[in-house]
Amino acid sequence: MNSQTNKYFKYAIGEIILVVIGILIALQINNWNQNRINNSKLRDYLTEIIKDLKNDTTTIHIELDFTKKRIQTTKSFLALKDYSTLTIDSLEKNLETFYSKVPFNSSAFKKLESSGITNYGEYESLIEDLKIYYNYIIPDFIESSETHNRAVDQEDNYWRYNQNSYEFTYNNELESRQKKEDSKKNLIILLQSPTARNILKIDYRRNERAIEALNILNDRLIKLIETTETTLND
Repeated sequence: MNSQTNKYFKYAIGEIILVVIGILIALQINNWNQNRINNSKLRDYLTEIIKDLKNDTTTIHIELDFTKKRIQTTKSFLALKDYSTLTIDSLEKNLETFYSKVPFNSSAFKKLESSGITNYGEYESLIEDLKIYYNYIIPDFIESSETHNRAVDQEDNYWRYNQNSYEFTYNNELESRQKKEDSKKNLIILLQSPTARNILKIDYRRNERAIEALNILNDRLIKLIETTETTLND
C-alpha cells in the first residue's frame, strides 16, 4: 500500500513539475513576444524623435542667424557718430530688442513616455539621454529664454511709457503731434542718451550669451541625433 501511495505521490509531483515548467515556458514566450512588440514600438518612437530633433536643429539655426545679425546691427548702430542720415523708420527699428524664440517639438517623446513601456532593453542608455534632453535641458533653456524675454518687455516699456520725448510713428495713418523734423531730432537725442545706449548694450551682451547657449545646445543635439541613428542602425 505504501509503495503504491509513493508511486502516486511521485507521479503527482512529476505532473506538478511539468505544469510549472509549461507555465514558465509560456511566460517566457509571452515575455519574448511582448519584448519584440515593445522593441518594434520603440524603434518607431525613436525614428519619430529623430525627426523632431532635426527640426529642433533647424529652428536653432534660424534663431542663431537672426541673433547674429541682430548683434551686428546693434554694434554698427552704436558705433555710428551721426544718426541724421538715417530715416525715422530706420532709427525706430534700431532701438528694438527681440524675444528669444525656439519652438521645440517634443510630441514624439511624449508618445514614448505615455506608451507604458518601462523595459527599454538595448535602448535603455539612449532613452536616458533623451529624458535628460527633454526633461532637463529643454526646460532649462526655455527658462533662460523667458528671462531674456522678460528683459525685452522691460525695455519695451521704457520706449513706450517711460520716456516722454519721442512719439512713435508705428503707423502712418496715426497722426503724430510732433512735427516731422522735431520728431526725428527728439528721437536722435533719445537714442544718444545713456539710458538708450545702455539698453542696446545690455541687449547686445544678452544676445552674445544667447548665441553661446544656442551653440552648446546645437552641439548636444547633433551628438544626440548621431547616437540615436547609430543605435537604430546597429
